[in-house]
Amino acid sequence: MQVFRPYIDHGKSAGFLDDLRLGKQRVETKQVILAILRKLNVLKDGKTGWLNHPVVVMYFNNGRPYLDDLIRYFYSVIDEWERRGFVNNISIGDIEPLLNNVEHEDGTPVTEVIAREYRRVLLLKDPCYYINKLSTDELLELLNTEPVYFRGINTWIRDVYDTYIEFMNTLRNGRIPCESIFPRR
Repeated sequence: MQVFRPYIDHGKSAGFLDDLRLGKQRVETKQVILAILRKLNVLKDGKTGWLNHPVVVMYFNNGRPYLDDLIRYFYSVIDEWERRGFVNNISIGDIEPLLNNVEHEDGTPVTEVIAREYRRVLLLKDPCYYINKLSTDELLELLNTEPVYFRGINTWIRDVYDTYIEFMNTLRNGRIPCESIFPRR
């Protein structure tokens, strides 16, 4: 599960994603919202999956969840999905009454550093697509900074660090390796 936020801005994040990930974000963002409602004991459906997933924990915010942020992102993803000509069949209308009764925190858990690390992860997962989505400054930033690790987002880079360094050096030399370095688990 992942909520890809390569930018703090919801619409910019949705617009950055490839079609496959954008489509999955509709499902995964709703899954995070449902997990938060379960952790708060507001949704009592007996399901316990994802409750302690790092992304759920990040948005749960010790019981003061960033629900508005997730909901705005969800609708941005839907808007972008439909803008691209796809039909949407996912809604949070079924849980809106529950959402209206939850105290939440304003703002977002996504920082500029987290957003950068999401851009890094996306580049590593689908280099040939995302190399063209990054601005020159964004690419240079990724090339010239070491990963800052966030549980549930990019700690897997440690597992393939030598391959990561080789990948980044290849980019520095002007070649674009199109093979993902995301480890198959």
